[in-house]
Amino acid sequence: MFCRILGLFFVCISSLNSQANQIEVLHWWSSDSEQLALNELRYELERQDIILHDAVVPGSGGDTATTVLQARAIAGNPPEMAQINGPEIKSWAKLGFLADLNNIAKKHKWRERLPKIAIDINTYQGYFVSAPINIHRVNWLWSNKTVFDQYNLTPPETWDAFFSVASTLKSQGVTALAVGNDPWQLAIIFEVMALGLHGSEYYRQLLIDFDIDIIMSEQTRTLFSTFRKLKPYINVKKSSAWNAITPSIISGEAAMQLQGDWVKGELTAKGLKPNKDYFCTAAPGTTNTFIYNMDSLVLFKLRSNKSDKIVTQLATTLVSSDFQSKFNQKKGSIPVLRDIDMSSFDDCSNISNQQFNYAEQHNTLLPSMSDSMAVSIPLQEAMLDLIMLYFNDDTITEEQAINQLVKIARSKIFEK
Repeated sequence: MFCRILGLFFVCISSLNSQANQIEVLHWWSSDSEQLALNELRYELERQDIILHDAVVPGSGGDTATTVLQARAIAGNPPEMAQINGPEIKSWAKLGFLADLNNIAKKHKWRERLPKIAIDINTYQGYFVSAPINIHRVNWLWSNKTVFDQYNLTPPETWDAFFSVASTLKSQGVTALAVGNDPWQLAIIFEVMALGLHGSEYYRQLLIDFDIDIIMSEQTRTLFSTFRKLKPYINVKKSSAWNAITPSIISGEAAMQLQGDWVKGELTAKGLKPNKDYFCTAAPGTTNTFIYNMDSLVLFKLRSNKSDKIVTQLATTLVSSDFQSKFNQKKGSIPVLRDIDMSSFDDCSNISNQQFNYAEQHNTLLPSMSDSMAVSIPLQEAMLDLIMLYFNDDTITEEQAINQLVKIARSKIFEK
């Protein structure tokens, strides 16, 4: 009797799953904390009889995932939902692939509840074509509290202070900065250093506008030379993803990591607490500024008589207070909806929220070049290649790097 009942039970479960809507999402969230965050979406959709299938394509910054998505779209087999960030959203919308979310946005007052940057990024010709789910702050410095306390150090607030701290740590046999020899990770450090050394206006002129006069300035020469000064204080791990680097600051093998707040997601997943186990501070020289990345999910036009209902369910869930609160506490980011109660979030997230509001009001809110927010993919890839080549090849002079950057800047005119 038990076996017959058990058999019937499994038949029932199979029948329920076959009746549920099956949705595939393509993305690059492969770390432990990113998967925990994605599970919050999975659980919410299961309550709505939607089964989420995970198509993860690992790779820092999403370049590989973008290539896979393009191939599938060209072949006529796109997923129902995909992670696309920044200017690329409009490129996909222009090609006619994306579902129109404007009626859903009107019903749930997205324009009233989202910051201007989220509206600009996620609309095409005035219509919402993607669902924003969070805001990441890129310019964070994560420091192991035990190591800093042991050597009576405080997290550096300037780049001069950083090199002083790094020198002390090196003398004690501790790696100052954990980083993987990956173009995306190095580019994050480069852009954060550009902001920390020379300010938000310089950042815009160099990494968004590609102003040739700024590129050829003494400031940029200083930026390149200071960037290379990091090398003695880094134990570069070849081909290591950012989340494979984070354990080294947890263990104390390295003291600091310069990365976005996705690092906090990993620290939280390991049970660590801010100000008890680690410090979260603005990257040197970047207090009251905010380099942002924003995760968005697009919905492809579905080919079924249930498509309108499914799109409505997905978009409504993604841009909802309950989901964004749960998701972002796992992911390390802050909700993009600006009316969410932040009292359940940790100190680092609340600082991030405060810094976002300040930067938005004082014109120091800046899109990340390295993280697909500021420029097209070809320009971004050219910059990442240049930064990595310069960092790894000491025979390349600052003058040569600047000349190559001028060439990249001049190629920008062909995009207009």
